[in-house]
Amino acid sequence: MNPRPAARSAGFTLIELLAVLLILSILVYVLITNLRDAEGTAKLEIARQGLSQLGAAVNSYQSENGAAPPSSFVPGQEVANDGTNVGIEALVVTLWSNKYEAGGLLNDVRDKLINSDGDRSSKQLTDFATRDLLEISDPWGNPIAYIEKSDYALTNRRYLTTESENGAQVESVPLAYKNAATGQYYAALGFQLISAGPDGRFGTEDDVTSFQRE
Repeated sequence: MNPRPAARSAGFTLIELLAVLLILSILVYVLITNLRDAEGTAKLEIARQGLSQLGAAVNSYQSENGAAPPSSFVPGQEVANDGTNVGIEALVVTLWSNKYEAGGLLNDVRDKLINSDGDRSSKQLTDFATRDLLEISDPWGNPIAYIEKSDYALTNRRYLTTESENGAQVESVPLAYKNAATGQYYAALGFQLISAGPDGRFGTEDDVTSFQRE
């Protein structure tokens, strides 16, 4: 009579444990990657919605006043136009001065204004209890660029942003976008709103704009 084979010892072998750990590591990596992708997609959609909301406020102002808010400061405001974040700062001044309150269309945005470059005006320009030159930010915490049609040709408007890859503060220039097919500026009779997008730098492929570009 042949002896019965010895029963397999209970529990996992070292190789089996390593295999399980490898599988778990792969699953965790896939989960984290998917979560990051989902978060990135959500932020892009929030950025587009934010630009649309801001664009509606600018359009409303244009309808009421005959012209879009300027993206430059006028002499009486005593603010130089060669500083950083000028376009969006000038827009905030226009939308939140003289009790206009952005036409009542940006109440949620008002409480999220930032001052990424820390600059101030020499006199009170807004209805806020501060002389800070404030900006409207995108979902990545960087100031949105605002360019009114009169300033489309300017190439020296610097914006201070934070790169997502390394957290470094950088200056880049948001140039008004042109349609490659026609050679004309998008929104030629109005304005452009531009977010630096996920990378935090203007002029790259991931810029988010208030207009559909090819």
